[in-house]
Amino acid sequence: MRREKEYRYIGNKLSNDKVYGKVTGSERYCGDLQSIGMLYMKLKPSTVAHGYIKNIDTSEAEKIEGVMAVYTHLNSPEKKFDRGRVGSTENAFYQESLFDRHIRFMGERVAGVVAVSEEIAEYACRKINVEYEELPAVLTVEDALKETAVKVHEEGNVCNVQDINRGDYEACPANICNKSKTHAGRITHLTMETHASRAFFDKSNGKLTIWSPCQTVFGIRSTIADFLNMPYSKVRVIKCTMGGSFGCKQETLLEPLTAFAAKDLKADVRLVYTREEQIINTMLKHSFDITVESKIHDDGIIEGLSVSAVLDSGAYQTISPSYVHTIGVKLGKVYRVPNIHYEGKAVCTNTPVNGSFRSWGSGEIALALENHLNMVAEEMGIDPVEFRLVNVKNEYETDIIQNVSVGNAHFKSCLIQGRDAFEWERRRKDCKEKNKNLRFRYGVGMAVSSHTSSFYPYMVDMANAAVRLQDDGSLIVNAGVHDHGCGTVMAMKKIAAEVMEIDIENIELIEADSEVSLYDYGCYASRTTYCLGNAVKGCCEHLLDRAGKVAAIALGCNKSQLLYEEGVFYKEYNPEERITLREVSNYSISVLGEDVYEIYTYNAVENPGVPAAHFTEVEVDTFTGTVRVIDCLSVHDIGKAINPDMCIGQVGSGIQQGIGIALCENIKIHPKTGKTMINNIKNYDVANAFDMPDYKTIFIEDEEVNGPFGAKSIGEVVVAAVAPAIVAAVNNALGTKLTDTPLTPSVILEALAKED
Repeated sequence: MRREKEYRYIGNKLSNDKVYGKVTGSERYCGDLQSIGMLYMKLKPSTVAHGYIKNIDTSEAEKIEGVMAVYTHLNSPEKKFDRGRVGSTENAFYQESLFDRHIRFMGERVAGVVAVSEEIAEYACRKINVEYEELPAVLTVEDALKETAVKVHEEGNVCNVQDINRGDYEACPANICNKSKTHAGRITHLTMETHASRAFFDKSNGKLTIWSPCQTVFGIRSTIADFLNMPYSKVRVIKCTMGGSFGCKQETLLEPLTAFAAKDLKADVRLVYTREEQIINTMLKHSFDITVESKIHDDGIIEGLSVSAVLDSGAYQTISPSYVHTIGVKLGKVYRVPNIHYEGKAVCTNTPVNGSFRSWGSGEIALALENHLNMVAEEMGIDPVEFRLVNVKNEYETDIIQNVSVGNAHFKSCLIQGRDAFEWERRRKDCKEKNKNLRFRYGVGMAVSSHTSSFYPYMVDMANAAVRLQDDGSLIVNAGVHDHGCGTVMAMKKIAAEVMEIDIENIELIEADSEVSLYDYGCYASRTTYCLGNAVKGCCEHLLDRAGKVAAIALGCNKSQLLYEEGVFYKEYNPEERITLREVSNYSISVLGEDVYEIYTYNAVENPGVPAAHFTEVEVDTFTGTVRVIDCLSVHDIGKAINPDMCIGQVGSGIQQGIGIALCENIKIHPKTGKTMINNIKNYDVANAFDMPDYKTIFIEDEEVNGPFGAKSIGEVVVAAVAPAIVAAVNNALGTKLTDTPLTPSVILEALAKED
């Protein structure tokens, strides 16, 4: 390990620049934005899962005082868009309209009302009468895959992605072959802030401005501008303060609706979803089936893996084909496996749309693969930790799927430190002893995962930053940051403050705004800290160099004769001759006639892995089937924690989300009608604060060579290994081979009944 450096801001416990506003309630979210004359939009959902609109009568709604417009498929564009498209050059499916005559899931929007208040708009929606020609619905992947299945779209229900092959799985030798299948139900993201969008069309200049708590202002801009046939220069997207995403605000969902209405009415239009609308009408986490087959030698060395994955896309494909492909790509990130075969497909059904979710493939492959490998280790009589120690990658080994190095990734250190700190061997023995109790059984489990820090080499990944020195020596940083509420803005400020050696209060950072920010893909692939952090760091370094040249001119010396400390340049051999950043700015403007600013582009040439090992102990009540997570430990190789308390909070949120995935969260669809049976928080089981154990976290901080101050990603990997570790612990407690989630009390009791 390299010797830890002394930093002024990096690694201290100042994590969120908006904490005061959030605590006091003065921070304004998109749903708080108001203006004189603002109009409000509400949507009417369909009452059938599949069919055509035979007739839609809006006359009663249009008579209501305060209603400004009623939109249906009859008076809105037929043009299609793709909610998952990030860039204008991206291949997309273009299956979705604002309002379609063809209804593809129950709850899909059939009409929209714009009125002077939300109450009037909602009342008017109830006055719209719709007559349907109902069609047979395919509500499961199994039904959608049948040759005789009704087509959700004319082009068919199935999108097969290109197979991934490395080595030759069929020909590779091994003494032990195993096969397992994992199914996971769909869940909702359950962000604290529901979806919202505001759009204003300025008729004086023909300009459309959209406010959105989104993950990609440029992706939304390109989608809206292309959809409305407007120049990109006439569409501005401003990222609002966000109350969480976990992936659900990655796609362009409400923005096309408010943008169209605003342009049509030459008005300011806002749409805010209720919790029910968010669950049904945005997107859910995919339900999936993943089959894993392995070939393993007697000594536990993995020779080959063959994996097939099927995702339920819901009514529209959007990002599902890319998502199922990414699951296969993640197969090369953790284990040293010379022979890999992967095949995947995304299948449309007449159910709510499924899409992006935190960890984008890493969580899905971790659940299926770690379930499989835990069962293999059990069958072979090998300790699960030891089994992994002989198979995980070493530092700088190659990810054979993408043919890039995993970087300074410490998988073995995560396993060893976690095993020792969790007292793995002692706990395993203690659980066996405690399981003599007739009612309560105890078990321990563990799992390993990794994730990404950039898009590279899947696509060119670049990040931009612009930094300007102000007249008073303060700094304005402009970068395409999309803070989800967890503190990435503060992380960027810390990076800038560390380079510039000035007080962090003297740094202002502008979040993503398509009119003033340089281009950025957005917040995906956990790339913000690594890519944008490098852009901010590089830009500040260039700015400091430029300021140093101005200082040298002002002080009448060579730049090489100057030292710099805490906002002051001074002569190395005559420290009394000095100039502050404020004076540098004023001198440059008033004497040299130049502003002091820099623009810098960072291009990622690496994608370092972010190893994580999760250890957990559970208690299973065999009378009720309930599972309680007693204790857990997460070990993360983070490179360097820019915001340590933020990182600990991220780990905690991942544990809470992982508990929900493993034990309780499940959005059920009625098997006959297609109705979403769970559509609010009252009847949606989620892991609450009292379900949380007193978790522990270990960060391995051995700085990543190409990371900003050694940092790499943390935000998504925190959830990936949690659910499979819990499943392993339950199996350890009960002696079962459960793989499907969630492990609800009924599932546990059914498994126990089979034992008897």
